[in-house]
Amino acid sequence: MMNIYKNILILIVVSVSTYYSSVLFGNWYEKLFMPEASIFGAVDLRGLIGLPLSFIFSTTLFFTAFGGEKKYWWIGILLIPAVAFELYFDLAHIYFPIILGFAGWLSGLLAFKLLTKINKFYAADKTIH
Repeated sequence: MMNIYKNILILIVVSVSTYYSSVLFGNWYEKLFMPEASIFGAVDLRGLIGLPLSFIFSTTLFFTAFGGEKKYWWIGILLIPAVAFELYFDLAHIYFPIILGFAGWLSGLLAFKLLTKINKFYAADKTIH
């Protein structure tokens, strides 16, 4: 039961992180794939474009780093809407969200391993004293 609360807390952190970093991911997307003269004109859609990209990165990062036993189930279920959005609206650049997901997973895995080493170090340090 405690694991569910932890995963819900991670989901809240993912949601906040997604909200605040969506413009950043939208900027990256715009610089990589959109020509200077955008079809949207004066409308700024960077936050909207970056929302699923940021969600994919944040979900894989935080659930890999801090999730419990079923973290990959949570990642898989939560990414279904983002993947459906990307497949429907931007199939030509589907490799970009895949790369972001892989980068989030790799960053989360490195953070998980680092946190595990730190916890083992402090646990071993407490037993010596």
